[in-house]
Amino acid sequence: MFKATGRVANWVAALTSAMALGVAMPVSAAPEPVEHFTRPAAIDGVVISPSGKRLAVLTFGPNGRRRLAVMNLDPVGEPQVIGGFADADVTSVHWVNENRLVYEAFQSDHTIREGGAATFAVNQDGSGERKLIAWKSVTDDTTGSRIRERVLPYGWSFHSAIDDGGSDIHVYRRVNDNRGEPRHIELARLNTLNAELKQLSFGLPDGTQRWVLDSKGEPRMLTAFVGGRNKVYWRKPGGQTWEEVADFNPFSEPGFEPSYVVGANEVIVSARAGGDTTGLYRFDPVTRRVDPAPLVSIKGFDLVEEAEVDSKTGQLLGLHFSADRPMSLWFDDALQRVQKGVDAALPAGRSNRLYCGRCEATEFFVVKSSSDRQPGEYFLFDRRRSSIQKIGAARPWIDEAQQGRRSFHRIAARDGLSMPLYVTHPNGAAADQPLPAVVLVHGGPNVRGSDLRWDEEAQFLASRGYRVLQPEFRGSEGYGFAHFRAGWKQWGRAMQDDLADSVAWAAKQGLIDPTRVCIVGASYGGYAALMGPIASPGVYRCAASFAGVADIGLMYSSNWSDLSEASRRYSMPVLIGDPDKPADRVETVSPLKRVAEIKVPLLVAHGGEDRRVPIEHSRKFIAAAKQAGVAVEKVEYLDEGHGFTLPANRTDYYRRLEQFLDTSLRAKASP
Repeated sequence: MFKATGRVANWVAALTSAMALGVAMPVSAAPEPVEHFTRPAAIDGVVISPSGKRLAVLTFGPNGRRRLAVMNLDPVGEPQVIGGFADADVTSVHWVNENRLVYEAFQSDHTIREGGAATFAVNQDGSGERKLIAWKSVTDDTTGSRIRERVLPYGWSFHSAIDDGGSDIHVYRRVNDNRGEPRHIELARLNTLNAELKQLSFGLPDGTQRWVLDSKGEPRMLTAFVGGRNKVYWRKPGGQTWEEVADFNPFSEPGFEPSYVVGANEVIVSARAGGDTTGLYRFDPVTRRVDPAPLVSIKGFDLVEEAEVDSKTGQLLGLHFSADRPMSLWFDDALQRVQKGVDAALPAGRSNRLYCGRCEATEFFVVKSSSDRQPGEYFLFDRRRSSIQKIGAARPWIDEAQQGRRSFHRIAARDGLSMPLYVTHPNGAAADQPLPAVVLVHGGPNVRGSDLRWDEEAQFLASRGYRVLQPEFRGSEGYGFAHFRAGWKQWGRAMQDDLADSVAWAAKQGLIDPTRVCIVGASYGGYAALMGPIASPGVYRCAASFAGVADIGLMYSSNWSDLSEASRRYSMPVLIGDPDKPADRVETVSPLKRVAEIKVPLLVAHGGEDRRVPIEHSRKFIAAAKQAGVAVEKVEYLDEGHGFTLPANRTDYYRRLEQFLDTSLRAKASP
């Protein structure tokens, strides 16, 4: 499967150099090279050990592959590479205990191949490595009773660490039916030293999709999806049977998602509880009621949190979340004092995320400090000495002084809907200077698109002189149920109007030249780019699509898309429309069916192995566009899927996009 490479001195030297404190580059009139935006991050993630005395770092090596390194923090030492491959990337890492880690590796390719991924355990010094899960069949029986080789096969994945001082982790397995559709998810406990497996899935309800464990690692709540309905189950401490405590339609009935089990019988859930945005609420599994008052909520934003939990009691110590920018909220007074001290020590305007192992007791915190113009710098805060020192940067080659400023706005769509909008302003551009603009549409579409963090694509476009508009159009999640609900069955309709309304708003504010606007996006954003000149003629001078949906009908019929049958049956008819119902008029909002209405040049790119939106979409659309006389530039990346995995391909696309925008928007339009 993987070709392991040795731990050599130049790898360590390269990593140490990438993490060293650099000197800011002088501001230059020339834009930064394309590669500055497409180059993989020097530090792509950090995970601190339970005691806070060691740090696991994901970083890229000379061969372009992501590797795992560990460095001591007390005192700060040089990072040592303990996991790396010639043909695969380390994608995630978790501490099992203070000495042992689990990491996952994946061959970054457009297809999932047998033998193309695995999960390993290794000691912090690189010794004691063991393969735990391999994406190929290596056992006769996966229940643990007749294991021929103590390696779990494809289908199993890491679930969570336990942090009880032992060497066990939780793993889960997705079980499919005879049609290949997900049936349920099983949970087990796996020893990382001898690979002994212990099942925890006895009495599993049908359709189980998610497990919630208490602070002792005991399964206490489940969520299931059966027949288009969500079900929630509860189990008492030490119990053997699951009790159904909720059953609801996720699209039309109030419900909740269990998040944490605290103590014996206290449950905290994510819910709306009669409001519009999600927050954290207490849930009583005996009365089956959600408290009407939230524990935590954010006005105007759904709370999607990452929690810091006391390792012994399970009590919430703090939350990390994003409103218009990343934020942290600490319930523990001592931790709140640490946060305030770190914020005061680092540059104003930064979001400073604290990473800690056992937060309630650790002496060391790793801080990621970032902003709209800073991709991220890493610092070590020593709680004993109240000292802070820099240990690295995510992208040390990015000149913070040359990056564009980002701003957040709420604007009114034509029907009065309040729409969030993020704007990236080119460095040095006056606020009242009308600039050529790019409407950058996020994919999904039913996800949250952006916030005020440094954004690779938006900053690249801003570096080329464009003011970049990123609308959180109706249907986007993260801004309340009403905003999400307003996008149902609005592909090509009100969702498209929202994009045009962001252009009108920016023009009225004097931010953009409305005669020089291009619409750009990928996946759903690619669909919106193709549909833009059709739904809003005269608004856009050009459109660029990567991996865009061109034929909505094909989404329901393609037999090699990775969209599940459950999604086609239950979600898509609600969110997009039912192709069998004439009233939904699905075909009328397919760019393929209306390509002759496009009067602007197009750039259409696609991955040859895309399984989410098969390349058939683009090929059929391009053929129809050429027949209709539409100017279209075509590019296919046959070794890519639904997104870029190879930096060289991303660089090529950005260069093509840069030239396409320059050609299309260089001159003002004729009156």
